[in-house]
Amino acid sequence: MSGPDEIWLTIEGCQDNCPKPNFDLYSDMWPRLLTWLVPALLLIGSVHLPRIGHVNRFFVIFHFMGDPIDSMWALLTKAEVWNRFYALALRFTPPGPEQLAMAKALAAMLSAFEELTGDMATVEKEFNAIVVENGAQLSKEDLDYILKESAEELVDSRSNEGLRTALVIVNYLWAVLAALVPEIGGLQSSQPGGRIGTAMDLSWLVTAVLLSNTLSGFTSRRTCLRIMERYTRTIKGRRRDLHIFPFSPRLLSQTKGRGTFEDFIDAQPWNGSVYSYRPRKRLPSTSLKTDRSPFHLLALSVMPILIAAVSAFVIIWYTPTIGLGCRTLWVIALTAGLFISPVLTWVISRTLKGRWAWYFTIAKDAVFGLTGVTVIILSSIGIFNTCWCWSGVYSRGVARAFIDLDPDSEREYNLHHLYPAMVGVCLILQILTYVMMHRVMKAGGIVFRPREEEKMEQYRLIHGLNGSPDTEMMGGPRKGAGVRRESEAAPLLLPPPAMDSRYASSTSIAMM
Repeated sequence: MSGPDEIWLTIEGCQDNCPKPNFDLYSDMWPRLLTWLVPALLLIGSVHLPRIGHVNRFFVIFHFMGDPIDSMWALLTKAEVWNRFYALALRFTPPGPEQLAMAKALAAMLSAFEELTGDMATVEKEFNAIVVENGAQLSKEDLDYILKESAEELVDSRSNEGLRTALVIVNYLWAVLAALVPEIGGLQSSQPGGRIGTAMDLSWLVTAVLLSNTLSGFTSRRTCLRIMERYTRTIKGRRRDLHIFPFSPRLLSQTKGRGTFEDFIDAQPWNGSVYSYRPRKRLPSTSLKTDRSPFHLLALSVMPILIAAVSAFVIIWYTPTIGLGCRTLWVIALTAGLFISPVLTWVISRTLKGRWAWYFTIAKDAVFGLTGVTVIILSSIGIFNTCWCWSGVYSRGVARAFIDLDPDSEREYNLHHLYPAMVGVCLILQILTYVMMHRVMKAGGIVFRPREEEKMEQYRLIHGLNGSPDTEMMGGPRKGAGVRRESEAAPLLLPPPAMDSRYASSTSIAMM
């Protein structure tokens, strides 16, 4: 099959003439791994991990790697929960100069209830039950103050890893660029077709990391619960509270005819605190046009995987010898696995509940995730460096398959034309996908992701450090900006433990 300008071997000729025709590790396998492995590991390590214990944090990584579609779908569903609560809060808050601030505060509180119960449908009932159980007859001003103060603390207690995330993504992009441009990364030990294809197959991590860190989470697994405990005690006028949510069926189970309640902290991994794991993604409608369907969110979650798979497939396909080989097959196989995994997650969620659904899902994800990483590493060190795999036999057939022994000119052309184009298109599409996801998070971001200057201004307003109306409401002197309220002169906010229902306040979410 060879000619004066092209040296080709059939599969049989390759096996007869090559010293290791069936398997041979790459001599430069460590540089190959370093091209994508270290940046990819840094990306994986930058996924936002909730504070739910070391073991469960590893489980979250398994879920991200073994089921990225479901993980991103769950994250977008969490953002949609915030959007709908904000829409409801705007509807329930009377018009006026304080409408926006009160709507943000109410949306933050409703979202905190959903964080603890994992059930958006019961949040309104739980909130109203706490407010109605107010025997101390707190005034509307006091109720508003307590609501805004608790909401401000909730928002301020969320982590923000934006700078770290940006640096890790820049490092990933720089590593890819260094493999393509010799002036930046130096002369490569071999042409980077397979390495670039592998890096692009993991490019969905860029979108997933940006999405998870944009939503972020609380700095502690107890933070949200502690703030809500204080809010509940203050409103109810109790020194202590059992914090049992009677309208949330997922925290209440029947055992031999008796109701038993699941511990909030122990149930956090499968009941709301892990934003990337949410078995039930169908949300109550707000009857507004802004509601996004689960299928809309699912379509956005699928896009990063498709973009990464297509880019990796094209790059590896056109890496000589051109055609369908072993490495293109593993791209197809791993992509198929990432599409099968969310289906299995759905089946598990329909079959099992609570902790058992969580554990079976993570076991499944560990199999998919570790298998995928293992195959990618083996491919990078030379497991598919065989005559059969290099021949493009799966697309050409055995009779027409060949191995090009002198593909340098073709590889050089790809390095300057095909690879940069595919890498650029892939990364631009990943960023555009994140931009579309960010639009989903925009309304909720108004509540939970304000700028530091906005949070500081809100703190000053609520705590009376700039002569705000709240200062006058709480009895403090209005002396201008920067003057601290005299807390001794303010009335006591904590009401006495009077629980007589005859004095219950009529203030509730429907009245705000």
